[in-house]
Parts: sequence; C-alpha cells; structure tokens
Amino acid sequence: MTDFKRKLGRQYLRPALEAAAQQPRIHKYRLLSTCKRLSGTPKALQPVMFVGPGEIALGEEGVQFGWKNSPFFYSGYCHVEVSTPTARIEIGDRTEFNNNLFMKSEGEGIRIGKDCLFGAEVQIFDSDFHELTPGKHVGGTPKTAAVEIGDGIFAGMGVKILKGVTIGDDSVIGAGSVVTASIPAGVIAAGNPARVIREL
Repeated sequence: MTDFKRKLGRQYLRPALEAAAQQPRIHKYRLLSTCKRLSGTPKALQPVMFVGPGEIALGEEGVQFGWKNSPFFYSGYCHVEVSTPTARIEIGDRTEFNNNLFMKSEGEGIRIGKDCLFGAEVQIFDSDFHELTPGKHVGGTPKTAAVEIGDGIFAGMGVKILKGVTIGDDSVIGAGSVVTASIPAGVIAAGNPARVIREL
C-alpha cells in the first residue's frame, strides 16, 4: 500500500472512529435531558444535558458545546440546568463552550451574549444554592442574583462566575479565576477573587 493510500485511509477512518465513540454518548444525554422549554438547536460536539422546568434559549447561529482537541472530550459532558419554573438561561449567537461546562440557574437568570468563548470546566451560577447562615444550610433560602455576560467575552479554563456578576463586552477572564464581583468592558481580569489587571 502506498503512503498516499495509507494517509487517505486515515483521513476517512479517524472521523468514523470519532463519531462511533462520541455519537452514542451525545444521543444518550439528549435522551436524559428533561428541559421541555428549550429553543434553538445546539451544535453538540460533546454530550449536553439540558435539565429542569425553566427555560433555555439558544441563539439561532451555532451555539456550540464541546471541543474535540481539549481534555475531557470523550469522558465528560456539559450540564445546563434551569432548576425552577422561573429560571432562564439565554445564550447568544456563535457562543462556544469547551468541555465539561456546568451552568445552573435557580430563578434570577443567566444571560450570555454573542460571540463568547469559554474554556473547559467553566462554571456559571446565579445562586449560592444553600443558605450560608449556620444551621440553615439545608432547608434555608439561598441568595440569588442574575448573571449578565456581554458580547465577545473570553473566559479561560476553570473560570467560575458567581451570582450577581456582570461582565462587560469584550473582556478576558484569566484561567482559574473566580468572578465574585462585576468586571467592566474591555479589560483583562484574573485571580481569586478576579480583579482588573489592565485594559485591552
């Protein structure tokens, strides 16, 4: 067999093997999804589970979940949850999430603009999920506040964005940062808690 034929064979064999490994997982998580108020069609390169009685609105132009040339592609999944009937997650056109996203709204809502890029293992929440008062961690009333993420945001791997945060258009959040307070537009921010490092 010539080198050309071997290369040609690999060119067609690899995508077929990738599809055979990933497509059954994608279909399984689609079947496990419970959100009935999902609008828009995701581009799912990695399994995505949409769960809860709330509303999830995806932009019409290619909201993407998963990236094959990153860790956790074949072992993880993206989890998008609207856990109460009033919870809403909105994601703008052409926004992309790398592998192992975890995003959850308990009611105040999460809004993400268009043309954003998120690294692997990003977490975005609009709630504390448990009351912080001693003795009320279970059965208490957690604090919630809306999350607003502008257009063109780039958030690196392992970023956590917590309740009540606004991130302005075109800002960059450094890998591993924990965003506990709002970040203006057009800056680089990083750290725990995330602080502005410089303007872009």
